[in-house]
Amino acid sequence: MKKKVLAGVPAALALSFGAAIALCGCAHPESEGHTQAQSNVPSPLTDLANNEGTAAANAPQPAVDQQALDALNAMGAYLRTLHKFEVTADTSTDVVLDDGQNAALLRHTVLKIKRPDRLRADITGNGNVRGLVYDGREFMTFNEKKGYYTRNAAPPTLDGLVRELANSWRIEAPLAELFYWGNGKDDNAAISAAQVLGVEKVDTRWCTHYAFQQRGADWEMWIEQGRRPLPCRLVVTDTTQPSRPRHEVTYRWNLAPSFVASTFALHPNPGAKQIELEPAAVRPSFEEAR
Repeated sequence: MKKKVLAGVPAALALSFGAAIALCGCAHPESEGHTQAQSNVPSPLTDLANNEGTAAANAPQPAVDQQALDALNAMGAYLRTLHKFEVTADTSTDVVLDDGQNAALLRHTVLKIKRPDRLRADITGNGNVRGLVYDGREFMTFNEKKGYYTRNAAPPTLDGLVRELANSWRIEAPLAELFYWGNGKDDNAAISAAQVLGVEKVDTRWCTHYAFQQRGADWEMWIEQGRRPLPCRLVVTDTTQPSRPRHEVTYRWNLAPSFVASTFALHPNPGAKQIELEPAAVRPSFEEAR
């Protein structure tokens, strides 16, 4: 049987590169001429293209608080101003088992960005390290436990890379939502309810808690107070499935990182074997996703 590097994954869960590289984030917007991969946990940025929830859509909808939308827009605009940063994120993503039970996959991601054309992501979980490196010309995925890597040509910008990964390879970039908020798309169009819930503490940070609804998803965002409206925490609940699987992520930011030259170099580990990257066709099992 031909070995595939990329097993099929739900786009918003972005659980693995070839059942190997676990990537957690929200689903991507669909680009013209391409079909978006299906997602277990709907994106907070994209309306769902399905017929579920029709009755709920016809029911009276809660009010949309403009203050909540303005906060979301301000956060997105601020993210677009960051040219160099490092984010560490702890994620818990539910996979629905055959018997209908949710099972959480835990991941720790370190994402390093230098706009417009540098990215490195190292993802740990289940005793393994997987990752993605991009240098403005090529991108490389790697899996230390499996001992293999892939190497492919890439667009000249980060935004182009994120779109190509999603549309050509059905790979969600690590923490992909950070690239889409405030990226010129009307992210508010699909939101049917929005409200401000109050101020809460996320680790050491005081953050304002917002709740949003759209067809197929309930989601919450905690945004840091003050002059840096950074996302502190995100929770997305898939309301189309009886078990209501969730995707949760807590972000921690470093806006003045120091990157050495080798940070974004595409050098596989000694002894690693290069294999071919192929687009996803089917959703992986729980064991494969781990």
